[in-house]
Amino acid sequence: MYHDCPLCGLPYYREPGYYVGAMIVNYGVTAFALISIYLVSLLLPEFWHVTPGTKIIVWMFGAALVSLALVPHARSMWLAVDYWIEPWPPAEPLFRSHVRRR
Repeated sequence: MYHDCPLCGLPYYREPGYYVGAMIVNYGVTAFALISIYLVSLLLPEFWHVTPGTKIIVWMFGAALVSLALVPHARSMWLAVDYWIEPWPPAEPLFRSHVRRR
């Protein structure tokens, strides 16, 4: 992940521990998704005939995959929510490809 936006210079890292909120968002979305799928699976008990041990392993593996897939999206969402609530000025950009030179 870049430290700053290459176009506007907006820093992606504000302080140490900044993305703890993103971890909470990731956990919440993962828990909501898996609980929803689990409740739907309770409505269809004849759909999947395996032992409870196999189901636990599949659910744990699925939770890990969903959580890992959501990491970049949770970080982006946390950054956007924080910027929406409390905008901060961007730093000097690394390069300005969109500025014309005379």
